[in-house]
Amino acid sequence: MTKNENTKISSTPIISWKTFWVELWRLLAPFREFFSAISGLIIICAILNVASPYLLKLVIDSLQSFDITNVLFLLELIILYFVIEELSSILHYFSDRKILRLLVELEYFLGLTAQKKLVSLSLGYHERENTGGKIIKIEKGVDKISRFLNDIFWEVMPTFIQLLLTFGALFWVDWRIGLSFLIMAPAYIIITYFANKRLYPIRKQIYRDYEIASGKMGQSIININAVQSFVQERREISEFDKIKIKIRENEDTQWGWMMKVGLGRNSLVNIGRIAVLFLGVYLVAQGNIGIGTFIFAFTLSERAYVSLFRISRFYDRMEEGRVGVNRLLALFNTPSDIINKKRGLKPKHIIGAIKFEDVSFYYGVNKKPAIKKLNLKINSGEVTALVGPSGGGKTTVARLIYRHYDPQEGRVLLDNTDLRDYDVRSFRKFLAIVPQEVEIFDLSVAENIAYASPGASMKEIKAAARVANAEEFIDKLDKGYDTLVGERGIKLSGGQRQRLGIARAVLANPRVLIFDEATSNLDSTSEVLIQEAIEKISRGRTMIIIAHRLSTIRKADKIIVLKNGQVAEEGNHASLAQTEGGLYAELLRLQFLGDIE
Repeated sequence: MTKNENTKISSTPIISWKTFWVELWRLLAPFREFFSAISGLIIICAILNVASPYLLKLVIDSLQSFDITNVLFLLELIILYFVIEELSSILHYFSDRKILRLLVELEYFLGLTAQKKLVSLSLGYHERENTGGKIIKIEKGVDKISRFLNDIFWEVMPTFIQLLLTFGALFWVDWRIGLSFLIMAPAYIIITYFANKRLYPIRKQIYRDYEIASGKMGQSIININAVQSFVQERREISEFDKIKIKIRENEDTQWGWMMKVGLGRNSLVNIGRIAVLFLGVYLVAQGNIGIGTFIFAFTLSERAYVSLFRISRFYDRMEEGRVGVNRLLALFNTPSDIINKKRGLKPKHIIGAIKFEDVSFYYGVNKKPAIKKLNLKINSGEVTALVGPSGGGKTTVARLIYRHYDPQEGRVLLDNTDLRDYDVRSFRKFLAIVPQEVEIFDLSVAENIAYASPGASMKEIKAAARVANAEEFIDKLDKGYDTLVGERGIKLSGGQRQRLGIARAVLANPRVLIFDEATSNLDSTSEVLIQEAIEKISRGRTMIIIAHRLSTIRKADKIIVLKNGQVAEEGNHASLAQTEGGLYAELLRLQFLGDIE
């Protein structure tokens, strides 16, 4: 485990049991009617479960003093016993149906809630958090909540209600029998509580390591090309194995301790059973209770101890799963870095003029600013290029325009309005970006192009591909536009992925289009094709081109040179190239020498 991984996972706060249940109850608010209906059925079933052994007591008592006149009474008791058992079965049937329906609906609800939350969180959150860790956090959290409710409705509620009724009945039979149970039950509960309290840190560590293991496996798969190309398979297996060994050791410790606790609890139950049996025999011998009452009391005490066992087993599982649920609740309660203003502006159209006013932005606390007191203006309908050395703040500018981040100082304006005054989703609909690494989904070519415009017709999709110079290679694919491109577009070359990204942006028909190093890693042929596509779509919209290759931005209306997060120079290609001692001229010279070499 790396230091950074441990720090990320440790940041999840430990919440109290009270807060835990309050948060869980708030999350499950849509299902409260289900809870009420199920609870009512469970209470009735629990009462009937206590009534059955009492009827059996009456039957035995009647048999002890059997008389021909008692036959009708015995028959009535037997029929009543049958009716109660049948009624209990019917109520259990309806209760179980509702519980199963609840669990199915709950799993759907939690999965959808998790997906909504993840896609609503800012880009900054997703860059900080490990993908595999997020997935395992959701999977384990949803699973544990489902198990909690499954246990609560099928075991805990009926068992707890029956335990209370049984406890009252034991005192009603004889206070000494009730007292023996009253003494034993708290000892049983105390052992369970302190055992689980001791195990909580171990369980928390297990969950941490599961998230790290999942993240490690995900990284190995995502970067499988690098793993195999550099012959690092054994290294990846070894690092994954170390984490899994740690998990196994902690789980061995956890379950070994719980087995010892279970042995101690069973010994307590056996002592309690002997106590009830001894007291029962003594009371029968003294003539204080009859045989039927003795059997009734012993049956109830057995049920009571079984109830204690079930509740303690649930508490064990609940403590074991609380860490996972806590982490899921923490995810659901994670605030987004980007606060979408209530009743934010929802423009019907935009002009596309962008302005930075004294903008400063830091990616982390106490970090060097990515941009500092930046002032720049991007005119509507023009092609503006951002160039400069690596780390100058070019990509940060693009992210701030998209409002993936908010600046710590200053403001970013779109059409003279602060981006924070807009509804985020509304203004982003007028923007599109073609990044250096286009994000391709494991879908068909057509579906990838239409990702930003799901309702687009095939005619529109093909037209966008034509503008992006992608039509030629698409037609050569086995199934053309229906060809599945694989995860992250693995079946396509870098240039083909870029052209799909451009086609996607063209189809979205944005007012502001950003190219972020869109040609930096491409061969000359692909670069020419993409450059042609950029020129085709630049007319009539605001274009921002972030580039290292200066040959791609010669025709830009304005070139802004960034260095250390500030504007170093500004002008067109001709004026900047002739500026003696200028940064742009120096970059041109270095690239020219590099091209010659």
